[in-house]
Amino acid sequence: MIDFTIERDDPVSGTAIEALRLAVGWDEEAGKYDRVPANAWMHLTVRDRGRLIGYVSVVSDGICNAFIADLMVHPGFQRRGIGTAVVRRAVRELHADGVRGVHVTFTPELEPFYRACGFLVIMGGIIDNDLG
Repeated sequence: MIDFTIERDDPVSGTAIEALRLAVGWDEEAGKYDRVPANAWMHLTVRDRGRLIGYVSVVSDGICNAFIADLMVHPGFQRRGIGTAVVRRAVRELHADGVRGVHVTFTPELEPFYRACGFLVIMGGIIDNDLG
C-alpha cells in the first residue's frame, strides 16, 4: 500500500528530480535540475514515506497562463491515480493563485489521461529544438 503526500514547493534536489527522470525513461539532464524548482511558479512533489515518487513543475505569468511541465510518476507507482491527483492539485493551486488558463503539451497516447484530468484538447504547435 502506498501512502503518498503531495506538497507545493517542498524542497527537492535537482539530483532527486534527475533520478526520477531516468526512472521514467527520460534523459537525466544531469546538473540542470537544481535551478528548475527555483525558476518555476510552483512545483509539486509526491512522496511515499519520504521517497520522491512524483514531480511536476509549473511555469506561469501569474495572471493569465500557466504551463504544466515535467509531470513524472515513478513507474513502480503509476496507474494508481497519482498523476491525476498531481495535475488536479496543480490546477486547483493555480486557480487559487488567480491564474486563468492552464496549458500542457503531450504526446498522442497521453490524450485520454489529460482529457480525464479536465483538459479541453485543441490544436497547438511547438518548436522543439531537440527534434530539429
